[in-house]
Amino acid sequence: MTESILTVTIRSIYVSSIAALIAFLSSLALNAAFSRMSRKYVEVISGVFEALVGVPTTVIGLLVYMLFFPGGPLGTLKLLYTPHAIIIGEFLVALPMVYTYMFRHYYAMRDTIRELVLSLGCPEKKAFKLLLRELTPILLSAYFVSFSRAMGELGVALIVGGGIEGYTNVLTTAIALQTSIGNYEYAIQLGAILVSITIMLIVTMKILGERVLWRLD
Repeated sequence: MTESILTVTIRSIYVSSIAALIAFLSSLALNAAFSRMSRKYVEVISGVFEALVGVPTTVIGLLVYMLFFPGGPLGTLKLLYTPHAIIIGEFLVALPMVYTYMFRHYYAMRDTIRELVLSLGCPEKKAFKLLLRELTPILLSAYFVSFSRAMGELGVALIVGGGIEGYTNVLTTAIALQTSIGNYEYAIQLGAILVSITIMLIVTMKILGERVLWRLD
């Protein structure tokens, strides 16, 4: 019996939301930590993350699989073929992209805002509001980038999740499975939902960003 579309969709959103949140918070912490380092070292680190963006998700899935399979270093945790394994894999997939996105905007903006605040002689409270105003749209966009990367990922979800109906099946694995057995109508419906979620996220993030900026004026 084919699993309901609603169940697969809810599971996909749940798994991807957690993975995206972890990747987002990790990127935020890494950018904050690396911003205190020399610009030369930060550029090298950024280059490494940019290179990792291009790593195929199947390779990341294989690494996670080798980590959690019964004979692997963390095999005793029994996380393979569970939603937790997918979350870990999607986190690793999303992290390089969201870090790179956040770095390009945040690091370049930080010095500009600092100089502007100092030149205007603004009090600390005003400086904080200015920083929050400028960074809020970037942070919202960064989370969206993280979520969309995790949501549309297939390689990791298939390798470490197995596409088990009722347990680890997410939208991307369900599309692949239904296409392989010739159930194209169901696969198209799943694909339409995946695209719709992405579009709704873009619209929501833009609305939220505009409202936050309006309140900070």
